[in-house]
Amino acid sequence: METPNVSRRDVLKLSVAGTAAAALPLQGVLSAATASALPASKMPQPYTAAFKAPPVLEPVVTDDVRSNVFGHVPDDYVPTAGIPHYPGQPITGSAYLGTDYYRITQTNVQVQMIPGMWTKMWSYNRSVPGPTIRSYLQPDPDNPGKKIARRTVMQVLNELPKRHPTLGYVPWTSTHLHGSPSKPQFDGYAGDLTQPGEWKNYQYPNNCTPRTLWYHDHGVHHTAQNVYMGLAAQYHLVDEELEIGLGIPRWDRQKAAEGKPQYEFPLILSDVMFTADGQLQWNDDGASGVYGDVILVNGVPWPNMKVEPRKYRFRVLNGSLSRGYRLRLSNNMPFKVIATDGGFMQFAQQVTTFTIGMAERYEIIIDFKDLKGTKVQLVNDGVLNARDFDHTGKVMQFEVGTRVTSTDGNQWPSTLGDPHPVMTLKATDRAAVRSMRLHRSNDLWKINDTTWDDVVKSNYQNVFATVARDSIEVWDVENSSGGWFHPLHIHLVDFRVLSRNGNPPRPEERGPKDVVYVGENETVRLLMRFEHEDGRYMIHCHNLSHEDHDMMFQYQVGHHDIDCDSINSDPPQPLPAPELVPQQPPAAELPAPEPPETETGTDTSTSGTDATTTTAPTDAPTTAPASDAPAGATAGA
Repeated sequence: METPNVSRRDVLKLSVAGTAAAALPLQGVLSAATASALPASKMPQPYTAAFKAPPVLEPVVTDDVRSNVFGHVPDDYVPTAGIPHYPGQPITGSAYLGTDYYRITQTNVQVQMIPGMWTKMWSYNRSVPGPTIRSYLQPDPDNPGKKIARRTVMQVLNELPKRHPTLGYVPWTSTHLHGSPSKPQFDGYAGDLTQPGEWKNYQYPNNCTPRTLWYHDHGVHHTAQNVYMGLAAQYHLVDEELEIGLGIPRWDRQKAAEGKPQYEFPLILSDVMFTADGQLQWNDDGASGVYGDVILVNGVPWPNMKVEPRKYRFRVLNGSLSRGYRLRLSNNMPFKVIATDGGFMQFAQQVTTFTIGMAERYEIIIDFKDLKGTKVQLVNDGVLNARDFDHTGKVMQFEVGTRVTSTDGNQWPSTLGDPHPVMTLKATDRAAVRSMRLHRSNDLWKINDTTWDDVVKSNYQNVFATVARDSIEVWDVENSSGGWFHPLHIHLVDFRVLSRNGNPPRPEERGPKDVVYVGENETVRLLMRFEHEDGRYMIHCHNLSHEDHDMMFQYQVGHHDIDCDSINSDPPQPLPAPELVPQQPPAAELPAPEPPETETGTDTSTSGTDATTTTAPTDAPTTAPASDAPAGATAGA
């Protein structure tokens, strides 16, 4: 199937976005108080709506067939001498225990974010944000002390309309599992486009440390609009044995099924603005950024969450397009950061505030034990050059009860186990050093004076760097502007922040990262190792207005061929999508048939049975459950 080479000029031709956008009323900031065109009587009010957690999605079908399909290295792969691996981390190329198959349908829905009004959104499985997917690392029966993953296959169907109802563009998509060392053809490459009426199977090896990932759209030039419309969700890779050993709050599948309290929740932060009739209003201010006046948590404006007086764990994702947050509790109570983008820190960091740029993830533990019968707010002190409105300093409220239902997973550990492998690397003489400059010229956002349009015009040959597999490099990333920050995302790898303007990284950054907040007039130094896959991977600013206009480049690991071509190795196909069918064990692994005995003991059997384990299809709920009960008692993640 031929995939179009899409440039910025092509976008205007293909989607008639130019004329549609000109006709759309792009209201700007109406006053210092608001960005929305809603009458004041219709504006949602902070802390009046109940907190909701996105639903947790179950596989459509599963199998337990072990395989070694991922990675180009054999099971006996030995990493470069002197570079330790996290003992719980699967070795690249090792077998996985089986596969979980999910079906994700991108479709339009209407949701009620404003009381009495319905807002048109895009969705994954009719949920905004999309459903959470949880995949589990398990002990490897063949390698004591090692963990082994289950593979994920995600069948994504684009059933969106042929045109956006107001912006007029064609909503092509490309699904990116952010934080996954995926093969290039399954990484959500910006030019690997699934058009409305097409589908694609994405394969995820999960061969990395446990972490909070997220899946979101990455279609070229419309990533910002598609994510703004709702195409975003969390994905958790979980080491349950490790979590139980640490005693931290954790989500429990069995307790969820029984309706028992949960003490781990995702928090997806975003901000939007509304038109007078309650639809999402679009204004990116000349591609500088989208700043809404309504803060959403899991799609709910400024929610109120009922909690018990005990410890809770929150997986915080900044899902905003352009807004950075500086978060703290209103009483300035300390809490602990236990994990960053790439997983657990070795040592938890106690903080009273932390900064989170777009696409960054931090796992935090808050202890409400001394706040019985009170309320405390999660507030946003804002970052430099943000556009703030009346209520953008508020995020959500915790309403603390007086009774603890369970003390399971109620620890606050200081040490979280062995360090992630990238945190043990040193910037030695053998590490190549490269420089990257983030800047704007001629109304375009650029990386080293290069735009994504330049990459497209080179037939995708233009790369920032070609790096060897298993090599170690240092990248110095400079933002010479005083007008904006850039959250830089490097696909495929986890990295370590070595310094910020020559100073140590912030406390919350002292863990494995895949997005780094590059502040105004800052240079950050990053250390990374390219150990997973060959092929071309993207580098871009995660201010999605910057990314779409045109702050995205790519680099190449090792070789590039048809086995790892980002666009041509596994192109989308026309709908309808086939049924998801589990793998069958190789014939040699099938159990020998057991002949049934007749009354006379004669063997009449002629065939055996299939050893594959399957589960029944499960439909995702269309919305997360709402309840006046304490949030610890809901069934959400």
